[in-house]
Amino acid sequence: MKYIVPLFRQNTGRVNLGLVNWGSFQAGFRMIMRGDKFTGVTWDPWWRERESTDRRKSERRRPDATIGHRACREGEVFQRLRLGPDQRGSIHQRPVRNHKSASRENLVSFAAFIRGLGKNALSDENARLLIRMWAGLTTREVYDSWIQNSTIAPFFKEPTWEEKENREKFTEYAVASFLDLLRPGTIHWKGQSPSLDDMRAVSRIASIFVRATANARLQAVRAFFEGKVELEGMRRILSGESLTDKKESLQLVWANRKLKPKAFYEKLRGPLSDLGITLSSKSDSYRKQIERLKKDAELYMARLAR
Repeated sequence: MKYIVPLFRQNTGRVNLGLVNWGSFQAGFRMIMRGDKFTGVTWDPWWRERESTDRRKSERRRPDATIGHRACREGEVFQRLRLGPDQRGSIHQRPVRNHKSASRENLVSFAAFIRGLGKNALSDENARLLIRMWAGLTTREVYDSWIQNSTIAPFFKEPTWEEKENREKFTEYAVASFLDLLRPGTIHWKGQSPSLDDMRAVSRIASIFVRATANARLQAVRAFFEGKVELEGMRRILSGESLTDKKESLQLVWANRKLKPKAFYEKLRGPLSDLGITLSSKSDSYRKQIERLKKDAELYMARLAR
């Protein structure tokens, strides 16, 4: 991103840009499914969960010209599209359709799908689907759908920025909201004061993601979802660093954690170098490095013990 700014600029009008608007931004992302096949991503706000006491006729309807996909209810996997008013009419006027309803497109909420994954280890199929969802967020079509459908888009664009820069801003906040769904509360992107460190990390990750190998993407998404790495760890994996090497290095540090800094340095500088970690030759520097490595190893082992 050109420089870190909030998702929405300061509001000087009557529209209330409270926390609900950041939440609505995140809640609008949908997978487009044709039957059980993923076909893309869109941003569609036309949906709300109907309470059991609500009457069907009170449900919001789009004008004829804007009728499109219908999102699924939270907790459901798919929900068939409702036909537009121009396709209803009497039973005698309806055209005969031979195709199956399973071929129709459905919208599935990101939040509902990710919540349904639970906290268990990701299967390869679900991990690959998450990667497709992530990749879909980076397309021009998703940006355009949000600009066209969001009532608060006017508060999004930075007036002095070029269109390309505003699109990059959208992509990075979309990726931040997606990662926040995978690990709620780990990224502070909402509100008028987003975390500069978190958003810089997301910016780097979004940039690296498009160039990363398929295997690196798979490792990064699985490791982040399962709580094995934080944003920096995800960036390293996407950059080509092996998750296996990271685990091995942390286990090696943990096994030798009781050694004093000098003995630790002499014994492990070679093995750690082979795993991609170079210890400084200066005593003051390698002492600090070793302390950081020991803390990382302690956190890693604590996660394994849960």
